[in-house]
Amino acid sequence: MPATAAPDHILSPDPAEQDELVELREQLTRIAGQRRRPVARLVAPDGSEVEIPASAFAALQAVVRHMAQGLTITLIPHDTELTTKEAADILGVSRPFLVRLLDRGEIPYHRVGTHRRLRVEDVLGYRELRAKRRREQLRTLTELSEQVEGGYR
Repeated sequence: MPATAAPDHILSPDPAEQDELVELREQLTRIAGQRRRPVARLVAPDGSEVEIPASAFAALQAVVRHMAQGLTITLIPHDTELTTKEAADILGVSRPFLVRLLDRGEIPYHRVGTHRRLRVEDVLGYRELRAKRRREQLRTLTELSEQVEGGYR
């Protein structure tokens, strides 16, 4: 059975490291922006090196970009099951609102005893669907406002 999200997946930047994080973000951006990205390597204290795969480099970039902005991030493996509180936090909604979504069948879940558990993929899928609907509605409103005489310009 997949594990639930644990506190060790939460990474908060140390304010004392802010300058270093900003510099690292800039270096990673420069490396990624090169026409032919050289192989990135991690150097251990003993001098040994290991190549950083492109996918891990992209993940490192994302983590550093957010931490350089002073943001706390959460890393959640895709096989993770979330509590309703964790899922509500990811969606930026209240737990009672999330429970109503679950009761209406908008997001799949299963029960573990009396507790509801959600797959992180389902929560992220719902978040993307909600964002897509929001973009479509905004596009429709923009088109309507352009059709009205004296409309938005």
